[in-house]
Formats: sequence, C-alpha cells, structure tokens
Amino acid sequence: MTTLKACKECRRLVEKGRKCPYCGGELTTNWKGIVIIIDPEKSEVAKAIGITTPGKYAIRIGK
Repeated sequence: MTTLKACKECRRLVEKGRKCPYCGGELTTNWKGIVIIIDPEKSEVAKAIGITTPGKYAIRIGK
C-alpha cells in the first residue's frame, strides 16, 4: 500500500517524491480527508476551497 503525501501549497495528493510535481511545494504525510475533483468549473466544493484543476486533494493539511 502506497502512502499518499499532500502538498503544503496546493493540497494535491501524490504518491512519491519530496516536492510537488504540480507546483513545486513541500510534501507532507500529515493531512486528513480526501476530495476528488472531476470538473472544477461545475463543482461547488472546488470553488469553495479554491481548486481549479481536476485531481485528488487533501481537505486539511497539518502543521
């Protein structure tokens, strides 16, 4: 089983690496909750949390 890491900047979930391949931010294993955005233009959830690109995202990032 692969441990997902969340980007501290964009909240995108990734499987490996030390830097986010999408924005270059630092990754952490201290996160909670997953939201999957398929169509950010039509998603009220994506708009509420500021997501503009489809993908898997962490709902909360720990400090």
